[in-house]
Amino acid sequence: MTAINTLTEFLTQADTQFQLFDLGRQVRPLDSAEFVRVEQQAIPYPWPLQQHAWLAVHFFQRTEEKHYLWFLKFALDERGLLVSAGPKHFMDLVVETLGYKLTGELDDATAKRLADNPYTFRPAEAKMASLHAKLGCQLEQAPSGYYQALCHYLAAPSEEGWQQLGLQGFADLAERLQQESNLALVCKAMARLPEAPLHALCQSLESAPLPPALQGALLERIAREQESTHPNPETLAYLCRAFAATASNGQRINKLLTLLETHPSPSLLLAIAGRLWPDLQDPALLDLFLERLAEQPTPFFNQVFAELVTLPLLRPQVLATLRSPTRSEAVSRAIGRLFKAG
Repeated sequence: MTAINTLTEFLTQADTQFQLFDLGRQVRPLDSAEFVRVEQQAIPYPWPLQQHAWLAVHFFQRTEEKHYLWFLKFALDERGLLVSAGPKHFMDLVVETLGYKLTGELDDATAKRLADNPYTFRPAEAKMASLHAKLGCQLEQAPSGYYQALCHYLAAPSEEGWQQLGLQGFADLAERLQQESNLALVCKAMARLPEAPLHALCQSLESAPLPPALQGALLERIAREQESTHPNPETLAYLCRAFAATASNGQRINKLLTLLETHPSPSLLLAIAGRLWPDLQDPALLDLFLERLAEQPTPFFNQVFAELVTLPLLRPQVLATLRSPTRSEAVSRAIGRLFKAG
């Protein structure tokens, strides 16, 4: 048998059809050809989180109806390149447990042995719901039983009734926004939703590209929250996170600038750094973001700054601030404390 050095080769050798998803900051497909280059250490992993790649592997065999999911995390080095020892060790463990027959029924002892390794993880409930919704649409399956209940609630949102709604229903709806009736339903409800179901909806929207009409409805809800007597910092953060899978634009960047001009909460700073970090390629937004970040306690600044540096798309700009002669005194002091801590 030919030597197997990568996860892609392993899944191919096992005669499976497979696809990959990134589960780090949101749920999104990961192009197989791009991942091959990651495995070859030709490029850094595009969406690192806490110096790891967080993957969902969906696989099946043409001759079987059952589909399978692995949730795997692999370490990345300081440049964002995959540490190849992790996948190789994981594959050794799988071969030791299953051989090269990856599908079929497992007894409890084998399943436990397979799961008992340092490379598997359990995704958060909202991410699991989003992944199942994406796969369900792809496989042309009906949405969950929670879907119709949610649509019924959104038609007349109130303080009652949302307690019985399941996250899977929100995720199923987010994956069906291309249906005009669903889009109209969500846009109309956006202004009236109580905080708890609004937060659940925004979590699910993080992994779905948003039509322009819904982007507008979200911006209007943000503006309304900003203008309220006591803006809820968590609600503002959830509303911003909802844009995570949607391409950046000037209108959104301008809204983020207005949010940062007042004293933003740590939740909002995390929402921007964790979900809307591509927007920080805008120089004015990055400068203001770092100003506000520097006002936070040192451990918080150090953690967020270190995460931003790991993002390949943003790394050059963030590192440039270390040498910038125009950076503020506050940012200079915060960076000084960062190096001292290191």
